[in-house]
Amino acid sequence: MMNRNAVRRLGMVGMGVSVVALGLALRADRSEAVQGRTTVRGNVPGEWRYWGADAWSTRYSSLDQINASNFGSLEVAWQWSASPLGADEYYRTTPLYASGRLFTVATTRRVAAAIDPEKGETLWMWRLDEGIRWQKAPRQFAGRGLAYWTDGANERVIVVTPGYHMASLDAKTGIPDPRFGRNGVVDLMEGLDLPLVPLAVDDSGPLIISDAAPYRQARPGETWNPVTKTGADGTVGIDPKFGQIANSSPAIVVNDVIVVGNSSIHGYYPIRVRNIPGYIRGFDVRTGRQLWRFNLIPQPGEFGAETWENGSRVGTEGVGKNDAWATYSADPDLGLVYIPVGMPLMDEYGGHRPGDNLFGNSIVALDVKTGKRKWHFQMVHHDIWDYDTPMAPNLMDVTINGRLRKVVAQTTKQGWIYAFDRETGEPIWPIVETPVLQSDVPGEKTAKTQPIPSRPAPYSHQGLEEDDLIDYTPAIRDSALKLARQCRMGPYYIPAVLADGSTSGGLRCSWYAPGASGGVNIDGGAAVDPETGMMFVGGQSGLGTIQLQKDPCSEFRYSSPRDNCGLLGALPPPPGYVRQPVGSGRQAAVTQIDGVSILKPKELGGITAYDMTTGDKKWWLPNGGVFRTPAPTSPLFAGVTLPPQPAIGGQPQVINTRTLMIYGTGRSGGAGRGGRGAAGGQPLIQPQLFAIDKATGKQVASVRIPQVNTAVPMTFMHRGRQYIVFAYGQGANTGLTALTLPAASTGGRGSGESSRER
Repeated sequence: MMNRNAVRRLGMVGMGVSVVALGLALRADRSEAVQGRTTVRGNVPGEWRYWGADAWSTRYSSLDQINASNFGSLEVAWQWSASPLGADEYYRTTPLYASGRLFTVATTRRVAAAIDPEKGETLWMWRLDEGIRWQKAPRQFAGRGLAYWTDGANERVIVVTPGYHMASLDAKTGIPDPRFGRNGVVDLMEGLDLPLVPLAVDDSGPLIISDAAPYRQARPGETWNPVTKTGADGTVGIDPKFGQIANSSPAIVVNDVIVVGNSSIHGYYPIRVRNIPGYIRGFDVRTGRQLWRFNLIPQPGEFGAETWENGSRVGTEGVGKNDAWATYSADPDLGLVYIPVGMPLMDEYGGHRPGDNLFGNSIVALDVKTGKRKWHFQMVHHDIWDYDTPMAPNLMDVTINGRLRKVVAQTTKQGWIYAFDRETGEPIWPIVETPVLQSDVPGEKTAKTQPIPSRPAPYSHQGLEEDDLIDYTPAIRDSALKLARQCRMGPYYIPAVLADGSTSGGLRCSWYAPGASGGVNIDGGAAVDPETGMMFVGGQSGLGTIQLQKDPCSEFRYSSPRDNCGLLGALPPPPGYVRQPVGSGRQAAVTQIDGVSILKPKELGGITAYDMTTGDKKWWLPNGGVFRTPAPTSPLFAGVTLPPQPAIGGQPQVINTRTLMIYGTGRSGGAGRGGRGAAGGQPLIQPQLFAIDKATGKQVASVRIPQVNTAVPMTFMHRGRQYIVFAYGQGANTGLTALTLPAASTGGRGSGESSRER
C-alpha cells in the first residue's frame, strides 16, 4: 500500500524539476531513540541496517519469534506496490530497517522511499531527475538497496542513483541534507580526474547493452528538442570518449565514511576497446567531501600496474571496467572495508589486455580512513570467463585448529569459497596455483596457472570430464561421451574456442561450467551464523558452452557471437558485409539424451552448508526440492531406473536467524521456474519460502507466498512483532511483501526477549 498523498505529489512533479523530495514526517510514536543503543557488527539487534543485515554481511538476525513451530502460520501483513512509480527490469532490492522505519529503492529511476513497517504505507519518497544521464545509464534499474547511517542524533539514508549521483536524505523526512555536497547531492562523476562536458543524445532510447547508442558531447549552442527528445538538455558528465560509468549496488558506511564504487556496461559483447575503469572512493558522511580514491586499474607507477602488459593508463586500448559492482562488507573494529572486484573489459576474450590484470577478480581490503590497500588476493588471473566477483564477502570469527581466526570468506561464480584471515589476507586453507588449459585463440594469452582452494569443496559443478558423465549402462555412457566431445573438455577454466572451428582441433565450442551466472551470483550468495561458524551458500549448477567470433562492427578482435552493425555508435560495416544470423555464445549445446542430463546427479547447486571451523560440507539441499525425470522413451534407457534429479536451477536467496535458515527459490529456481517439489513429486504450483533446521538441513516448515521472491529477504522486529520482507516482480508489477505471525501468536513476546545477540 502507498500513501495516496505521497503518490499524488510525486506525479505532479514535472521533468523540469531536478529534485523530487516528498517528506511525510513520522508520527512521534513511530520513532525510536537511537542514542545509547548497543550495536553488534554495526547493527542494532532486531534491525537490518545493512544490505547484508550488518557490516559483516552475515545476513543473520538473532530474532526467534518466528521459529520452526510457527513458520507455517505466517501470513501476509501487507504488500507495497512500486508500480505507480514506474517499471523495472526485475526487483532486486533488499530493504533496510532502522529506528522504526523500512527503507527501499524502486524502479529504473531508483526512487528512494520510507515505509511504515506495520502498515506498508509510504512515509516519504525522493527522486532525482538526471536527464540524459539517467536515459543512457549503463545500469538502469532500481539497484540493490540503500545505506543507512546515524550518530545517535541524526539519521541519514544514502542513495546512489543510476546516473551516478549520491544523495544523503534525512531518514525521518526524505529531505536532502543541505550540508552534504550541493543541496544534499554529490555528483560522483566529479573527483575522478576526467573532464566533464555538456552532454547530448541523438535518439530517445536507453544505452544498448553492447554500449551502442551512448550520449555524446554537446555541440556549441545545442539545445533540447522536446518533440524528438534529442539534443542537449543541460546535463553535464564525463566526456563520452572515455566511456560510461554507473552504479548498481548500495554504498556502505563504515566509521563515518561512505565507501562507494561504480559499475560499467555489461561485458558480453561491447563495441569499444576502451572504457572508464573501476574506482573505490571514500566520502565524509556528514559533508560529502571526497576523502580518498583507490584505482581498481592501477595507474602507471602504482602497485600492480605491471600486470597490464600493454599499459594501464585510462584511455589505453584494452583498459576499462574492473568495476566492483557488487555489494561490500566491512570490519568497523579493524577499520577495513572488503571490496569484491569485477573483471576487465570484455568477458570472454582478453587479447587486448595481456597480463594478470590487477585488481580484476580480486578481494581487496582497504583502510577505510585512507583508502590504502592493506592486502588483496586475485582469484582469477586474466579472466576470460566472466567470473567477476559477484557478492559481498562474509565475515565471521571462528576457532580453527584451536586458534581464533578473523575470517573473510568470498563466494564466487566459479563455485569456490576463498577464505582468508581478514586482517592479514593469509589464506585460512592452502590455495594452490595450479596449471590450467591454455587458449589457442589468436592474440589470446591466458594465465599459466589459476589459484585453486584446497577447501572448502566446491558448491557448483566445474568443467566437464569423462567421469562427470552418466554411465547407467555402457551404451548410455558412450552416447553421453559422444555429446560431451562436441566441445572442448577439461576440469575447470576451459578457454573458449572460435565458432568457425579453426582452433582446438576443429571444435566449435568449449564447455562452460559454472557459466557466467555462477555458481554464486548477485541474486544468491551466502549467509553465516556468527554463533556456530556455519556458512550457507545459495548457488546454482549447470552446464553450457562458450564460443567466440568476430563482430564485424566492433573494435574487438573477438567477442561472444554478436552483430552490432547498424546500431548507433557501432563501427561501419566492412566492405562486402552481409548480415548473418548470429546465436548466443552462451547457449547450451546438446546436454541431454531424451530429456536426461548427460551429467551425473550430484549434490551441487542449491544450498550447501559448510562448517567453517573445519571447511567441511555438512549438508546440502536442492533449490525447492527434487523431482523425478519423466520416463525416457528412448530404448537406450530400457530397464534403467533413473535417480531423482535435484531442482538445481536458479539462485536460492538465504538468510538465517537464531534457529532457522530461511530461503526463497528466487525468480528462476525451484517453484519460480515450475520445478517439482519433494512432496510426492508434485509441481510447486505456488511460490514458497522455506524454513530449514540449520544444524541438520532438514526442512521444518514452508509457507506459500503470493509471488516468487526476486531478491534476498530480510527480517526485523517492530513493535514486538517479527516481520520477513522480500521483493517480488518485474516490469510494471514490482513491490515488497511483508509476512508476520497472526496477532494472537505474538502475544507476550516482546522485542527484548527475541532480539538477544551475543
